[in-house]
Amino acid sequence: MLKIGDVIEVTAERMAYGGEAVARHEGLAVFIPFAAPGDRLRARITERKKNFARASIEEIIVPSPLRRAPICQYFGECGGCQLQHMTYEAQLDAKVSFIRDALRRVGRIDWPQPIATRSASEFGYRTRARVKIARAERDAGNHSRAIGFNCAASHEVLDVAGCPILTPELDRALHTLRASINEGANTESRIADLSEVEIASGERGVASAPEIAGISSATLQRTIRGAVYRYDAATFFQVNGLLLNELVDEAVNDYSGRLAIDLYAGVGLFTIQLGRRFEQVLGVESDARAAKFARQNIRANNLSNIAFHKNRAESWLRDFLARRGAQSAPVDLVLLDPPRAGAAEAVPFIASLKPSLISYVSCDPTTLARDLRKLMDSGYELARVTAIDLFPQTYHVETVAALRRS
Repeated sequence: MLKIGDVIEVTAERMAYGGEAVARHEGLAVFIPFAAPGDRLRARITERKKNFARASIEEIIVPSPLRRAPICQYFGECGGCQLQHMTYEAQLDAKVSFIRDALRRVGRIDWPQPIATRSASEFGYRTRARVKIARAERDAGNHSRAIGFNCAASHEVLDVAGCPILTPELDRALHTLRASINEGANTESRIADLSEVEIASGERGVASAPEIAGISSATLQRTIRGAVYRYDAATFFQVNGLLLNELVDEAVNDYSGRLAIDLYAGVGLFTIQLGRRFEQVLGVESDARAAKFARQNIRANNLSNIAFHKNRAESWLRDFLARRGAQSAPVDLVLLDPPRAGAAEAVPFIASLKPSLISYVSCDPTTLARDLRKLMDSGYELARVTAIDLFPQTYHVETVAALRRS
C-alpha cells in the first residue's frame, strides 16, 4: 500500500484546478505541484488519503513538450504563481479545462460548445498587489525585514526583490516600498508594526494603503471603454489592466433595455457601462468604501439614470422583491460579479425576479458551476461561456457566463 515517503514513477496526465498536475498510480489519483501534463516523473509521496495522494517531484525523467523554464527566480518558493513552468498556450488550455470540469462535476452541466478565451500579455499585467511584511526582529542588530509575498503553502514571508507579473511601475513601487520600510524600521513604530501594504497603479501613478514614504495614498484613475473610474489602493478593482475593456465587453455585451441590476458592483465597473445602454440601472455593493467611489464615478460620468445602494446583495434583493407590485417594470438584465464564494444566498432571489438575461462574472469555476445549476433549475439556459485570463501564471481564471430564460 502506498505510503508517505514512497517514490513512484508516473506520467502527469492533466492539470487540476489549484495548479497541481494529476497522475495515476495503480488507479489512485496523485496530485503533483509544478508538474506539466506529459511529464514522466519520479515523485515522492508527501500526503496519503483514502482516495488520493500528493507527491513532490524527485526527478523529471522525460519532460513534457508543454514544459518551459520559468522566468522568475522565486517560482516554486513564492505562493503567487503556480504555472510559470508551462507554456502560455498550455496554461490557457488548462484553464478552459478547469471551467469544463467544474461545469460537469459540480454543476452537472454538459457544455458541448466552445469556450472562447480572451488573453493579453502573460507578464507585466498586474496593477495591484498585497505586499506582505515579516514581523520585525526587534532584538536583532539588523532591522531589515522580509518584504514580498507568502511562500507556497505557508504564511511565511518570502523576500522578493522584483516580480515579473507586476506592471513595471508597480514593480518599481515594490522597490520603493522596501527602501521606505527598512529605512523607517528603527524610527517609526507605525512602520515597524506593519504586516502588509496594498499597492496599486492607475493611468497616472501608483498609490499605497497605508501611505508609505515615496508612495502616496492618492486616488487612482483608469479609463475603460470611454468611462472614467476612480478608486484607491484599499478598494477592490480588477487586477489586470490589459483586459478590462474585454471583460466589460463580455459581461455587458450588446445588452440594452429598460431596467438592469448590477450586483456586487464594486466601484461601478459594469454599472456605468450599463447606464449607457439601459433606461434605468440599479447598482448594489456592500462595501462602504467601494460604494462611495461608485457614486463618485457615476457623477463623474454624468449619468443620472443610475441609483446606487450600499447593501448586501441578498438583503437588497429581498427588499426589492417585497416592494415590487404587479405592474412593476420587468427586469431585463441582472449582472453579478460576486467574490470567490459565489452568490448562493442571492441566487434564489435573482431567480424570483425572472430577468430576461443574466450575466454572471466569476473568479471561481466551482462556485460558478454550483450557482449556474440552481439558475438552470429555475428556468434558465446557458447561452455562452467565456474564459478571460486575468491571472496569467496562476491557476485562477475569470469566467463570464450568459444565461437567458428558457
